[in-house]
Amino acid sequence: MITREEIRQLAQAESPSGCAVSFYFQPQTPKDKSHREEAILVKDLVKDAVRKAERNGNHQALRDDLQKILEMAERLHGNHSRGKVIFACGEQGIWREMDAPARLGRSTIIVNSRFHLMPLVAAYSSLPKTCIALVDREKARIFSLHEDELTQKPELEFGALPHMGKSDGWGGYDAGHRERHVENEVMHHFKQFAESLQVLLNREPYDALLIGCRDETWPEVEAHLHTYVKQRLIGRFLVDPGMASGEEVRDHAERILSEHLSSEQQALIREVAGEAQRNARGAVGLRHVLNALERQEVQTLLVSRDFQAEAVECTNCRHLDTRMVKNCAICGRETREISDVSDALVGLAIRNGADIRFVDGDAALERVGRVGALLRFRADQNTPQKIAV
Repeated sequence: MITREEIRQLAQAESPSGCAVSFYFQPQTPKDKSHREEAILVKDLVKDAVRKAERNGNHQALRDDLQKILEMAERLHGNHSRGKVIFACGEQGIWREMDAPARLGRSTIIVNSRFHLMPLVAAYSSLPKTCIALVDREKARIFSLHEDELTQKPELEFGALPHMGKSDGWGGYDAGHRERHVENEVMHHFKQFAESLQVLLNREPYDALLIGCRDETWPEVEAHLHTYVKQRLIGRFLVDPGMASGEEVRDHAERILSEHLSSEQQALIREVAGEAQRNARGAVGLRHVLNALERQEVQTLLVSRDFQAEAVECTNCRHLDTRMVKNCAICGRETREISDVSDALVGLAIRNGADIRFVDGDAALERVGRVGALLRFRADQNTPQKIAV
């Protein structure tokens, strides 16, 4: 698992000689169990990068990094459930190797002045770290879903409910007494569950909570949930807590999370478009978004997953410009062309601490240039009067 701070550090790294290597291995379903096709593909990618490096006269440190990646590729076969990512720059003393969710798009190797971070950020932004709690009258089962991995935590055992005898006693008094006693025990169980859930969510950094139970149980469970827990709760599902398999739990969770994220994303796109239309806290289109990023105004960046566009970058101050000019509009120094500005866009957002949301085929975002941003503030509107307020 790579942290947000580690990604930010990678985004800040730069190789003046263009020797920053980004390697992505996306596992595929192999035609044979030996995974030879995957190994051959990766070796071909690396060998091609080595040939280009030699042709361009790049220094020995780059060739050493590529050779290490080639040696690692020999050991990749069989690791088909997880992706592999390597960022290397011998010039800067950087070697960062990690497993990643198998949502990296395709296997590729890129040598540039900066690391190619977009596939990694997109892979980790797909699903939030989620706590899944299944509960009935006797016990609770707790699961954690993170980076495509579902793990089960120790169960919370409530103990057996009081035994119901056959005799109801004189006038049915004992029956009513026993029923009240059982219901009190059940209420205590659900209270214990709610308290344990609150402790867990305080202790571990979960982004979302899902609860699975029978319909008749839910009102009793919900009544005991702390406000903090309810704020994390994004959905519940009907299930037999004692019988549900891990795959059944995963299916329910991924469905609810996908629906929730889609709804949240649509609301965010509408908010950005509305704010931009009012000339307020929204920016749409590459030029406006780049300007907002450079002024550190961006709170959340929205970008189509397949976004690609040309731009130029100043070789001195790193100003990005959508106009293909030869000299920087800020400092007047020479610019260089960037065939795909998406990496620079994402890298700038990471360095500024902005959230990034990758969007799949949204018509509203397509209409405004496939990129938008919700802003923290508008620097051009921070008049003394507004600051005073």
